[in-house]
Amino acid sequence: MALQRLLGFVPVAALAVCAVACSKGKTDLEKRCDQLAKACGDADKHVSKIADECKAAAKKQTEKKCDAKAISAYDCYEKELCGKEDKVWALDDLRVLTDRHKKCVAERDAARDCVGK
Repeated sequence: MALQRLLGFVPVAALAVCAVACSKGKTDLEKRCDQLAKACGDADKHVSKIADECKAAAKKQTEKKCDAKAISAYDCYEKELCGKEDKVWALDDLRVLTDRHKKCVAERDAARDCVGK
């Protein structure tokens, strides 16, 4: 009975170890960059470019403690701008689309202003 209880924890422990090992040091913002890139990029090379640019920006955003504001902007971009008629080939395309469609302006400005401090 005791052995059965002990072995019952093995799958749970293995799952916990895998969850930690699989994320391998990525911050929430870096994970969000990958998600944004996959949602917005229309080809593999664009997905890679968006993810790389986003992760480069994430370093400064994390240093300045702006993660939440950046994630909020990326959430808005994905919901309001990605997958529509306009193609997104780079992270800066989202800034252009924000201005053009007048969507996600407050979120973008909050994230930009936070990093600028």
